[in-house]
Amino acid sequence: MSAARGKAWISTTGGNGLRLEWEPSSQVEADDARSVLETSTFLAGGEPYVLLVDLTMLISISTEARDVFNACGDVLAAAMVGQGPMDRVLAAPSGNAGHPTGFFTSEADALSWLGRMSSGGRNP
Repeated sequence: MSAARGKAWISTTGGNGLRLEWEPSSQVEADDARSVLETSTFLAGGEPYVLLVDLTMLISISTEARDVFNACGDVLAAAMVGQGPMDRVLAAPSGNAGHPTGFFTSEADALSWLGRMSSGGRNP
């Protein structure tokens, strides 16, 4: 399902899991973050969910957008997947979120971690 005026795609990964992907060269603003969270809540049926975030296509995330994402109460845990140092820099402020977060270079590792978080695990 499209969000953020077509800049983002959200899909289910099974159970209460969602996957967020961005269009190439996206710059994320607060309105984009609100749109993504609204769409995610809809896809999750209003229930708490875990979120896999693909950072590889992003250029930037504004401070305001980070604040919106970090304050979301419906997210049980978020796994950021990236490939290089820039992706790690984009993910770093997610450590201030009100839910467990992790950065991974492997989608399989991220999904495994989210599975543990979804079933009541603890942040490593």
